[in-house]
Amino acid sequence: MYTERLSEQLCVIATIDPIALTATAAHNSDVFSMQLHRRALFILKTGAVLGGVTVLIQENAASAFSAGTATLLTGAATAITAINSQYLFEVSASALGAGAIWLRGRVQGGVVGDVFDMTVLADVERYSPASDRNLASVVSIQAT
Repeated sequence: MYTERLSEQLCVIATIDPIALTATAAHNSDVFSMQLHRRALFILKTGAVLGGVTVLIQENAASAFSAGTATLLTGAATAITAINSQYLFEVSASALGAGAIWLRGRVQGGVVGDVFDMTVLADVERYSPASDRNLASVVSIQAT
C-alpha cells in the first residue's frame, strides 16, 4: 500500500528566519495564497523574549500587502511573553474574509535581544503533491 510521505502532504510555504532583534521592528513571513490549501499552520518558536512581541496573522485580497490593505485575521493576534516556547496558530481557508486569499505572519514589537522564528506549513494541495510548493530555501532530508 502506497502512503504519501509527510513531506508530500505538507509543504513549507512561508518563514521568518531565526532572528535576534537588534531594534524594535516588524518582521513579515513570506506571503502565500490559500487557494490551493484548506489549512495552514503557523509555528512560532521563541528563545529569549525580553520585552514581548505580538504575533499577527494578516489576510489580503492581493499578494501585495501594504499598510492600508493588510487586515488582521479575526482572533489572530496574540501577545507572546514566554521564553523558550512554541506557539501553534491554525488557520482554515474558510476563516478568511470575503475576497481574501493571501496570508502572511507578522511579528512586531519586542526589544533588542528578543529571539524568534516562524515556519508556516500548509496541507495537501488539491492538484499536486504539497511538496511541489516548498519554498526554494527548503532542504528536504528523508530517511527511508
